[in-house]
Amino acid sequence: MISAMAARNSSAYPGAARLQSLRGWCGQPLGRHLAEAEQAALREVLCDVFGYHLVVVDPSCELESLQASRIIHRITQTCCREGLEPAPGVLAYSEQLPYLSDSIDAFVLPHALEVARDPHRVLREIDRCLIPEGHVIVLGFNPWGWWGLRRLLAGREADAPWSLRFIGVQRLKDWLSLLGFDTVLTRYLFPHPPWAYGLGRDRRGILRRLHRDRWPWLAASYLLVAKKRVATLTPVKPRWRPRRAILAGSVIESRGGGLPRHG
Repeated sequence: MISAMAARNSSAYPGAARLQSLRGWCGQPLGRHLAEAEQAALREVLCDVFGYHLVVVDPSCELESLQASRIIHRITQTCCREGLEPAPGVLAYSEQLPYLSDSIDAFVLPHALEVARDPHRVLREIDRCLIPEGHVIVLGFNPWGWWGLRRLLAGREADAPWSLRFIGVQRLKDWLSLLGFDTVLTRYLFPHPPWAYGLGRDRRGILRRLHRDRWPWLAASYLLVAKKRVATLTPVKPRWRPRRAILAGSVIESRGGGLPRHG
């Protein structure tokens, strides 16, 4: 399925160029090893997510971890088809999701917020489309530690991922909380410095022993899982028992002894 807006001119959308650049970086050694670590973490959490419909928005690489999901109907949506195999099922912008409200059980955003032009609007669309108690799973780059410093040194003219806007875990939690989500899991991933993986490989496992799931200082990225809250209403007992309506809406019941008056 192709969204009409996306089909008109997807190349003019800023996120398409950023996503294509990120996919190219994920094919390089450092990006490929980071993607493998993220896929392993994603595989673990997908086993506990249930429902009928799962949507992946703007994947930066092939998501083999989706095979671990118990949700049978899985949709891949993107604003840019280049560099992604197999071809995605939906071509659309993440700021305007082409799904009915309260229709999707889970969304997976693998760096989609950093690629998007307006991440706030993307989250609002996620909130609109998710069913109550639906899940959103976010993979994002860590703006702190080695990777955040590398991004600052690279400058705005650098290629992805260093040109992207890194969104911290706490900021993302705040955004989701305002929309009515509860964060149920956060994990920091890939404790390796942001240079060539051959130079940064931890041969003795020192970095892995120092790394903690809740410490951002060594991690390259993070995984966050949030659940949409169910709005609960407290029933109020009426002061009197309402009379049962038996007349059509266009008829006003007479309060005297005469005939009903028609409106």
